[in-house]
Amino acid sequence: MNVTLRQLEYLIAVAETGSLTTAAARCHVSQSAISLALSELERALDLRLVVRSPRRGAALTAAGTRVLADARRVIGAMSDLGAEARGLSQQVSGVLTVGCYTPIAPFHLPAAIATFERAHPEVSVRFVEGSLPEVQEDLLAGRCEIAFLYDQDLQPGIDTSTLYDQPPKVLLPSGHRLRRRRAVALRELADDPFVLLDVPPSERYFRAVFAAAGVDLVVTHRARSFELARSLVARGIGYSMTVQQPALSASYEGLEVVALPLRDAVPTTPVVLGWAGGGPLTRRAQAFAEHCTALFTP
Repeated sequence: MNVTLRQLEYLIAVAETGSLTTAAARCHVSQSAISLALSELERALDLRLVVRSPRRGAALTAAGTRVLADARRVIGAMSDLGAEARGLSQQVSGVLTVGCYTPIAPFHLPAAIATFERAHPEVSVRFVEGSLPEVQEDLLAGRCEIAFLYDQDLQPGIDTSTLYDQPPKVLLPSGHRLRRRRAVALRELADDPFVLLDVPPSERYFRAVFAAAGVDLVVTHRARSFELARSLVARGIGYSMTVQQPALSASYEGLEVVALPLRDAVPTTPVVLGWAGGGPLTRRAQAFAEHCTALFTP
């Protein structure tokens, strides 16, 4: 295929600006040069990549979005190659965008960003967060290079490396009748109201946990944030379950939350680093993966 780096650079510019005119100004070329390069790229790949509209500007097709992710990897790899050619092969630099599943973001992003930037001051780390499906789409679309995920409902094309695995715990208010137990069985809580952390696909995982324990999952309250779920528990509104456990055992209001292990044998959901497969990681992403493995793996 007669595909050039310049064509890929123009495709990235159009995707990020949403306009041929703005992309041309950013690349310091004429709009006709951008349009011609995109047409040649579409002919070379035999794909429709960009939909052009006088009213709505330029938008990528579904095929264009997938090609965009490859284009970003190619341009990133060429940037790394250029650094090596200049004798900078031992340096890690540039902007690294990291994705993270929202409920686990507070447990990983702050520590990872702060310690990685100290170890590699030439790298500036940015981040995006969302549900597991959203973060995986960010990886496949090239909006982030690497991400913290649970090993659950992973899409085709996502490669992973496991950081750690730990069983879930039950969260109880300080006045709960079972608070002094060393461990509890879910059957003992079957009649208590349950607070579900409802960020996809958490419900599917917790249903699998309850099923393994032989207990029906009946959701009384749904919380979209980890701290809201803990705060509801602290107020005695129900009990909940979590894979992650903060160092502090208090809610935002300062009320105690008791975390107890499960006596049941239930499935776990390992925390992994994920990235779009089909090509090598950039030097900065590889350095970040190695750094996080050392930081979080027991």
